[in-house]
Amino acid sequence: SSELSYVLLKYADQLIDLCPGIFDDEYRQFYVKYSDPTHIKHSKIRILAKLANPNTAPDIVAELGELVTDADETLGRIAVRSMTNIALNDSGGEGAVESISRRLVDMLDLQGISHVTSEAATALAALVRRNESIKPVISAPLPRALKYINEPAGKASIIFLLGECGADITEAPYALEKVIDSYDNIADASVKTALLAATVNLFFTRPPEVQHMLGRLLKKATEDMSSQDLHDRALFYYRLLRSSPDLTVAKSIISKSMAVTASQFAEEDDSELRAALMDEFNTLCTVYRCKPENFIDEENIVPFVKLPTEHPLAAAAPVVDQGVNTITDQMNGAALTDGYATAAAPQPAPSAEVDLLGFGFDDPAPAPAPPSTNSLQSLSLKSNLSLSGEDYQSKWGSIPDSEAVVISGLPMASAPPSTDVVEGALSAFSVFTMASGELPTEFKFFLYAQEEESFGGCYFLIQAVALKQPSSLNLTIKPVGGDPNKQKEKVDQLVELIKSALGLC
Repeated sequence: SSELSYVLLKYADQLIDLCPGIFDDEYRQFYVKYSDPTHIKHSKIRILAKLANPNTAPDIVAELGELVTDADETLGRIAVRSMTNIALNDSGGEGAVESISRRLVDMLDLQGISHVTSEAATALAALVRRNESIKPVISAPLPRALKYINEPAGKASIIFLLGECGADITEAPYALEKVIDSYDNIADASVKTALLAATVNLFFTRPPEVQHMLGRLLKKATEDMSSQDLHDRALFYYRLLRSSPDLTVAKSIISKSMAVTASQFAEEDDSELRAALMDEFNTLCTVYRCKPENFIDEENIVPFVKLPTEHPLAAAAPVVDQGVNTITDQMNGAALTDGYATAAAPQPAPSAEVDLLGFGFDDPAPAPAPPSTNSLQSLSLKSNLSLSGEDYQSKWGSIPDSEAVVISGLPMASAPPSTDVVEGALSAFSVFTMASGELPTEFKFFLYAQEEESFGGCYFLIQAVALKQPSSLNLTIKPVGGDPNKQKEKVDQLVELIKSALGLC
């Protein structure tokens, strides 16, 4: 479906940002098809620009050039911007910037397609800011383009280019003078600001021709109250030029303020957003390309909490699918309750009553007592046990996932308030924690325990997942060592011990 394709394209786009070059060899798969819905076409064109390298750029630029004059105006604009991004990022190899610049210059003459000429002018202005060597390539058609480009962004870009390339364009001062004469008819502040900057810039290159028209422009701009930024700039230029004993001083100040030394424009730097999106990978944030607070009410946002960096199962212990390897599979169809006695009823705690999981009952419930020795007569756990992360990984990896015992859906009255509560409750029963962490929808625990040597010395490695909604507990248990014939019975008893520690039904 187009919906699924759109989501996949969004994820592909994010993966390309994370691992540039990952899909470069498959760039033809992102070519636009006639039957593609509009939103799919737009996504593909944006991705194509990121797949350009010296080998693929010629084909990609040619494909984008065919889409510029598409009947869909937005599609044409995106195609021009994608082509420009290849040049700005210099990902097309030697000669790509000049080739793309010539294509954009040709687009300036598409008088019947105003949005394309405007986008081409804006693209050329960005390229000149980044790469001044293309000025001779783009200079010739600028005075002509100024006459028929009407969109404010495009007109401001052409005026900016006339100021930058004025030394190579004979009629540049006269083209700007006509705009100054019609200053009162200009409604957009960005066009006025570009006109002021271009005229001042051209004044340093050709002062005799520009001096009088610059004076008229400064008078109009300083009296213009429609834009505070424009008024302040004009006043600054006027005072600087009037008080400077040498024009080279004023030129150095103004020219340096216009120069671009960074490899990336500030408005293009989205590194912070991309890092935030990776933290929210596999959520709607990728589809919307924005942080959750931009489309989710603050009270409904679940904080993202990373697991510890020394994750004990990072390398050797993949998560077992809870729905595949069930407890009945491990026991040849036997029920979980087969083969062990019912645990003794909990006894009141001798000290102060404690609500271990913080469920907030009206009457504090007594802490459960350890199961009776009759029910756990063959399971006695060491109360003092230490296991390193390396040993944990080694033992976990020594048991195939197919032999792990998985128990799903143990009901919980409510989700625990924190990992500390669960860890404290289990440690009282000699089940210790290697690592734990809170995720948006669940708590994860990596636990371990060991029988007393006199009872076999079997290790129990446990991965516990406490889901928040609906509240339930999933266990993955791998017994290591001990008597293989008694492992099934001991795992059953360990499960009951965990249920008793956490107060589960």
